[in-house]
Amino acid sequence: MATTKNKIFRSLMAIGLLAVTGATLSHAGEAKHDDGKNLQMFSQAKISLAEAIKAAEQKTGGKALEAELDDEAKTLQFEVEIVKDGKIHEVMVDGNTGQVLKAALDDEDESAEDEK
Repeated sequence: MATTKNKIFRSLMAIGLLAVTGATLSHAGEAKHDDGKNLQMFSQAKISLAEAIKAAEQKTGGKALEAELDDEAKTLQFEVEIVKDGKIHEVMVDGNTGQVLKAALDDEDESAEDEK
């Protein structure tokens, strides 16, 4: 027969498990929503990811390390990380025109333009 302390402990463990499960399911729902948003944005792009990478590499003279949609921008943009001379440059490419909007060293202030 379980003591009162054991019953309380089991109840608290069950509540904790339910809270963790709920938080996990909530996070999974958010990730699924983000994926849907990214897919919708990507389908609206007029250029491919490969074209965005090419534009960024041509602008900087470096090689692409990583590329993704920038889901924080107000317009459709690709964010491409380029490695040149041992430094990482962040290049923003317009998802509709393929025009490089910004190229800056990754650790610099976002408003500073990279002159290279």
